[in-house]
This record gives sequence, C-alpha cells and structure tokens, in this order.
Amino acid sequence: MIKQKTGFTLIEIIMALAILGIGLVSVMAYLPIALDASKKASNLTRASMVGQRVIEEIKLAGSSDIKAVDVFDTGTYTPDAYHQDFEYLVIVAPQGDAVAKDITVYVRWQSRGNLISEKFQTKIPKYNPG
Repeated sequence: MIKQKTGFTLIEIIMALAILGIGLVSVMAYLPIALDASKKASNLTRASMVGQRVIEEIKLAGSSDIKAVDVFDTGTYTPDAYHQDFEYLVIVAPQGDAVAKDITVYVRWQSRGNLISEKFQTKIPKYNPG
C-alpha cells in the first residue's frame, strides 16, 4: 500500500497569500476614508455640544428677563472655553412684539484647512408668570 502525502504545495501557498494580500490592500484603501468620517462625526458632535451649551446659558439668563439675552449677541466669534478650536457667534433677533427672541448660534472650526460652520436655532419666549 502506497501512502500519499497530504499537505499544501508551494504553489497553493503562494496563491493563497496573493489572494489574501489583494484582499488586505483593498480593505486598507478604505481606512483613511473611515478615519476621516470618524473625525467629521466627532467634530460635529463637539459643535453640537458647544451650540447646545450656549443656547442653555442664554435660556438660563433670559428666564426672568427676555432682554438679558441681548448681552450674548456680541457680533463677533467667541472662542469656546471647553472645546479649543471651536468658536461661536450668537445672533439675537426680536420676534413679533418682543414677546419672544429668535436665537441663532453659529459654531465654527477648522478641519483639514477648511472652515466649517454649523447653525443652531431656538426661540425664547418672554417669561410672564402672572
């Protein structure tokens, strides 16, 4: 009885490594795209946090006097204290017979040499408990 040797030949191993190499190169080509998308999502999340925090500060200031929110409208971008690289601009506009204010917060930051901006809006009604 003749025993046959079992195993892989050198050609089979080289072909398997070539196929594996082509697959890995294809997958690695998408890595920079995935990292860029992750960075964009992270920056947008941070911008949302800045915008929401500023809006909440404005709401808190204007809870008893709607005119108090006007101090936030400086006309210039202000660096954010908690998120370096992010700046915000607040625009306060009266609505109707000054019974409410439209609040717009623009948040901007630099990403890969481009200036990116997001806009957040809300309305603050005049507080009248009586």
